[in-house]
Amino acid sequence: MIDSCVITVCGYRLHYLTAGHGPPVVLLHGFAGSAEEWRPTLAALAGQGYCAIAVDALGFGRSDKPGNAPYSLSLYADLYAGLLDTLDLGSAAFIAHSMGGKFALATAILHPTRLTRLVLADTDGFAPASPLTKAGDWPLVGPALLWVSAQTMVVRMFLRAAFAHPETFVTPELIERNRNALSGPDNRRALQALCRHYDAIDLQRSGLRARLSEIRCPTLIVWGAQDRVFAPDYSTVVQQEIAGSQLVLLPDCGHFPHIEAADDFQKIVTAFLADRALPG
Repeated sequence: MIDSCVITVCGYRLHYLTAGHGPPVVLLHGFAGSAEEWRPTLAALAGQGYCAIAVDALGFGRSDKPGNAPYSLSLYADLYAGLLDTLDLGSAAFIAHSMGGKFALATAILHPTRLTRLVLADTDGFAPASPLTKAGDWPLVGPALLWVSAQTMVVRMFLRAAFAHPETFVTPELIERNRNALSGPDNRRALQALCRHYDAIDLQRSGLRARLSEIRCPTLIVWGAQDRVFAPDYSTVVQQEIAGSQLVLLPDCGHFPHIEAADDFQKIVTAFLADRALPG
């Protein structure tokens, strides 16, 4: 059974899905995603004896979407450390996809005692940022870009490029969920604020990339070998910059390994969490 919950952390309402009992595992989604995409992983982790907690990031899903929040990697790290405090958890393993990866890395650096293990799936933070990233807050241009980005055809095109097998995985439900994340005044206000504070949310510009050597928790990097969002070459960059990290490339898989290669992803992650030899 997967439960939907809301708590207040640092003055913001955060929504999360949770399942199971046992050692805690926190799951963080990517840009325009939500906790919903982690449902199969939540069920798998719960079945292996973990308490899995998938969080809607501030600005996304059913969490608050303030337009005046001081968005930064530091804020997100504080929110996830505060989430653990509010749930009376001393520490947890983190599994993070894409944009969520740099939030997890910030938490590992700024709150190092709170992470027991870290899984990074096709993580953001290492590829150069698109010039359009900051344009989302430009007068006139920003709202127009956000409007275009939320059109069904554009969302479908992005998702088809993000999967090795879009004909199987790019469903109307997935398209609509991603489109909704970019639509409506609340979402757009939060997205514009994120663009406004982009330097503080960038791993390099925030200064946190230079501190990756401080990460001490065991770290696993999982990457789709056919990722066209963040090229697989970046996986080796991440591995080089996080001492002692392990890397697994998933063949015939794009940017969403927890969706497109769910069975393999779950087996690899549960083996890593249990400190067993990784399959394959």
